[in-house]
Amino acid sequence: MLCEECGKKDAEVIVTTVVNGQSTTRHLCRECVKKYKAGDIQAVLAAMLSAMGQKQQSPDITCPRCGETYQEFQKTGMLGCPECYQAFRKELTPLITRVQGRAQHAGRRPPVSEEEQKRLQMMEDLRAKMEAAVAEENFEEAARLRDELRAMTPAREE
Repeated sequence: MLCEECGKKDAEVIVTTVVNGQSTTRHLCRECVKKYKAGDIQAVLAAMLSAMGQKQQSPDITCPRCGETYQEFQKTGMLGCPECYQAFRKELTPLITRVQGRAQHAGRRPPVSEEEQKRLQMMEDLRAKMEAAVAEENFEEAARLRDELRAMTPAREE
């Protein structure tokens, strides 16, 4: 998980504050915590209050497919449909990054058929050959490999 203050380093410290019964938790790196330990308690309070204000001022966005609102998602923590990810993308990206450390999936892939595995391996080999052709400045061969790779790539439905 990345630091919520600088967004660059891993968060190693959890700071929880309670103001008027409202709990706010922030994940910070050691350097950002040191800034606060330097005696700048007003900066700490200002950062915590601004974080609370950002959470309370949630946008009024509704998923066009299922009708789920962003406020409902904040209450339940559950999205209504796959299209909610697109509808709430701007708000979800920092949240997912903060929780998982990155916004793009980096885990295992679902199992695929043997034919699909062969096709994916062939495409991987073509990419490697194409990159080698470019490195050797053999652009005609690279273009031919690129076209062959495009022919193997399924069309996206967007």
